Amino acid sequence: MLQQDNPVDIQRRLPFLAGFIVFFIIVLLVRLWYLQAIKGDYYQDLAESNRIRPVKLRPPRGIIYDRYGRPLVESVLTFDISLVPEDAPDLEATIARLSSLIKVSPSAIHAALADAAPVRTKYEPVKIQEEAPWEHVAMIEAHEEDLSGAIIEPEHRRHYPYGGLASHQLGYIGKVSRTQRKREQADIGLLIGQGGIEKIYDKYLRGVAGRRMIQVNASGRKVKDLGIEEPRPGTDIYLTLDLDVQKAAEEGLGERAGAVVAMDPHSGEILALASHPNYDPNLFPRGIPPKDWVRLMNDPWHPLYNRAIQSVYPPGSTFKIIPSLAGLELGVIKPEDTVTCRGAITSGRHRFRCWKKEGHGVISFHRALVESCDVYFYTMGERIGWDRVAEYARKLGFASLTGIPLPDEKAGLIPTTEWKKKRTGEAWYPGDSYINSIGQGFVQVSPIQQSQMIGAIANGGYFYRPTILKMIRNRETGDIRSFSAERLKKTAFNPVALELVRKALLGVTSEPGGTGGASRTPLAKVAGKTGTAQVIAQKVPGRKLTGKSEDHAWFVAYAPADDPKIAVAVLVEHGGHGGSAAAPVAKKVIEAYMKNQEIMKNAGSQTVR
Repeated sequence: MLQQDNPVDIQRRLPFLAGFIVFFIIVLLVRLWYLQAIKGDYYQDLAESNRIRPVKLRPPRGIIYDRYGRPLVESVLTFDISLVPEDAPDLEATIARLSSLIKVSPSAIHAALADAAPVRTKYEPVKIQEEAPWEHVAMIEAHEEDLSGAIIEPEHRRHYPYGGLASHQLGYIGKVSRTQRKREQADIGLLIGQGGIEKIYDKYLRGVAGRRMIQVNASGRKVKDLGIEEPRPGTDIYLTLDLDVQKAAEEGLGERAGAVVAMDPHSGEILALASHPNYDPNLFPRGIPPKDWVRLMNDPWHPLYNRAIQSVYPPGSTFKIIPSLAGLELGVIKPEDTVTCRGAITSGRHRFRCWKKEGHGVISFHRALVESCDVYFYTMGERIGWDRVAEYARKLGFASLTGIPLPDEKAGLIPTTEWKKKRTGEAWYPGDSYINSIGQGFVQVSPIQQSQMIGAIANGGYFYRPTILKMIRNRETGDIRSFSAERLKKTAFNPVALELVRKALLGVTSEPGGTGGASRTPLAKVAGKTGTAQVIAQKVPGRKLTGKSEDHAWFVAYAPADDPKIAVAVLVEHGGHGGSAAAPVAKKVIEAYMKNQEIMKNAGSQTVR
């Protein structure tokens, strides 16, 4: 049987119960006062932040032009479909609906959200589909009521209209990495320069983001614009490159591996810089597909490698210019002195052959350089002494970086007798002088060094830092900043010796028996030197970029011979003879340049020169 509470006990407890209720009400009132009076502004701001939202406006990236104002890289307006998870009350339903409309799988959407989660801030959109087709954009607009959190973002997408043309100069852009994002306080998905000009001059090209303040409803939809801070577009860049000369260089190489560098010998301005194989920068802005990245990385011809500055090769007979100038200046070579070439020369037990098996017979300096007689330069290299030849090679820029503002340039190698002793423990033999004097042996040079060298021969010994940036222009104000040539040094060559070398180089292309006749053009007199460097052929199963020959083909030249405006170096890997493989490429490059000069002259062009 239950025992009922005594009325007296209940009466005794009522004051305690009433006191507890009063205390609880007081606590609630104090808390309410605190929230309103003390923390009111904080919660008001919090409410406003959920209702008023900043939207980042990305600026259009600066355009990259050639020296005449022709666009090489553009920015094209596109639209991305993004998702703001915080604005989706039923995220899974939104993902399912979005997936059905734009044909992106739910797993891919979840993966995008998961990838962004560690670094994104609240309400920061996550890109789901980049460069969305118009029909998808229209669907999102039409179904916005049942797609809470899905938004459309305008984006200026990078476009390379010429594909792989000049790709090693231009570089590419890509999504900012987590490390870069933290360092630069960048938002998710920002595209920045990751190679070449795009990376080197990213601070000019990128621009400054703007911001639009909007009021949103509970579903995250914009209901009102509250103000805007316009983005500032990136600065436009004008390169020294001539589009037509660049096209000629790349078309001249065709499918063969190699490099071409053309520059103005009086300023160091790069008119063309081609490396083949190349790559298409359009693969990168959206995020290169894994299969394409694997293909590029595993390609045995290394298309990402800039052969013009990152590769070094034996220069072959183009190097004969150096002992020619050294011997004439030092008095070791007299123009009238002769050497008898019987097709080979013997030193000890070794026989060193000339490329012409039957020999050149009795030959003087001029004809020796014109016909590229190996025996003549074996003899002169030993008479001069290798270390003095090496000294002149360094005077002409070899074994030093040119300073071009592109990454990973190689300096190459000009050996000395001491270098060989330290490196191999062996003495320097006469045979070493023979083979190195004709650009074989240990000598290694890059195509850009070759272009700088022949440019110095053309201009009388002046060396300029190779430059690729001509000017920048602020798109908003029109302000222009130009970049002038930087002279590195002046090497005082004996003018008589230099003129004798120049006459012989003109003979290479214009006289009977000259090895560079394939470079001749009616548009200008060409002076140059062929080279054939003996190397082991690279064979790649299933792919053939070269002919049967194992030799690298070189040609260095300048034109017009009597008033040089362009200096060119051409390398064709495993191309055979320089006269047949490389000289025709130089001809194409020189003709493209001369035609452009004539067009500009006749038009009285006011464009950037």
